[in-house]
Amino acid sequence: MRLFHGSNIRISDVDLSFSRLYKDFGAGFYLTPDYARAVRMATRCAELEQTGSPEVNSFIFNRKQSEAHLNIKEFKHNDWEWAKFVMLCRDKSHTPPFTHDYDVVIGPVADSSVDPIIEEYREEYGKDYLVPENLKILAAQLRYSGSPYIQYCFCTDTSLNFLFPD
Repeated sequence: MRLFHGSNIRISDVDLSFSRLYKDFGAGFYLTPDYARAVRMATRCAELEQTGSPEVNSFIFNRKQSEAHLNIKEFKHNDWEWAKFVMLCRDKSHTPPFTHDYDVVIGPVADSSVDPIIEEYREEYGKDYLVPENLKILAAQLRYSGSPYIQYCFCTDTSLNFLFPD
């Protein structure tokens, strides 16, 4: 499977130490199977960083070959379990940040305005914020407003052994 990463630089060797914390699936190297989305992310990254130029980096990932070696979590839908995971990974009150044991996490992208949505949700539901019925409400609020996008987050150095520059 071909996956793309939009950036402001050409990437041949992935270094997880450059990962940003508090992303949808935690720190990691994020890719998408959607080339057009990667182009938009590359443009956005170059504009935000005000350096470099938009670059779409292409990688090959053979999931079938990797499954025996990697702990992969896939969220097929924006359900309550996905919402809980995104909320925990994005919760900036966790110091250090929330961590998980997955090498690769695959699933829908959350809406870009996630942080205020999560903050409001936590205030409204208080100690009941992890109740599945309440998390279903959060899942609906976190859904990306446009076409649904899938992201692949390579979270460990072990996972990078199965990701090859194209």
